[in-house]
Amino acid sequence: MKISSALIVGKNLLSKAGIPQPLRESKLIICYALSINIENSLLDIEKNLNKLQIKRVLSLFNRRALGEPFAYLTKSVLFFGFDFYINNKVLIPRPETEELVEIVLKKILNKHKKYNILDIGTGSGVILASLLMHLPKSYGIGTDISINALKVSKTNLNNLKLNDRSRLINTNWSEGIKDNSFDIIVCNPPYIADHHIKNLQKEVKNYEPLIAIKGGKSGLESLISLLPSARRVIKKKGLIAFEVGFDQATIAKKILNKNKFIVQEIAKDLSGIERIVIVKLIES
Repeated sequence: MKISSALIVGKNLLSKAGIPQPLRESKLIICYALSINIENSLLDIEKNLNKLQIKRVLSLFNRRALGEPFAYLTKSVLFFGFDFYINNKVLIPRPETEELVEIVLKKILNKHKKYNILDIGTGSGVILASLLMHLPKSYGIGTDISINALKVSKTNLNNLKLNDRSRLINTNWSEGIKDNSFDIIVCNPPYIADHHIKNLQKEVKNYEPLIAIKGGKSGLESLISLLPSARRVIKKKGLIAFEVGFDQATIAKKILNKNKFIVQEIAKDLSGIERIVIVKLIES
């Protein structure tokens, strides 16, 4: 089978499965299967595939057609300019979360000062790693209740040679962490309301870890539960940045005020949705 024929097979299979841009995805899958640079648009479509390559390509086509996300097929994702390892034990990082990192960095005027950073529910560790890469004097701690997620974040921190400036802790939110320890806290908590899970794309609800998605009855239960310990570990003048879901910012602001936080800014994502909430402690 030639690559040209494989492209047709992939396009037809993915198109039938309702996958957007089936030809492009087929090309990306073939590039991955053959270890060709995905950014290289020059693909020799007349090249013949051997039996092992055909088997690998068709297997990947079938997995994608069933709904498995492309990022899980390749076990990699580009986030904030860095290549990160991921698997199905962690949520696939979204572009909206890149904006959380960007906003936090904009708030930091002196990037060569040392800051203690806490990433609550770190998952793949991409937020913490991205911040540390741009804050060369800083130190970060990532927490997660999932040991499997921490294995992924450890891989990413090690790959970027950040293991000397970071630590991972298996705990719920920031429980057991020393009081008044952090200058910056970031968190992308689960925020999809339980009754909305069934309406998510099959790529999400059937493949991504529900523990990283389900935010309880209202979608804000995770935020509510993590606030007391976050309040305890942040320094008096520390900065906290949360990501929230569609149409949650106003309610989140009320919850934060009730928990003695003052909202400094609510930033919109590229789709115009209020997505990133920047808060500080209400000083008593």
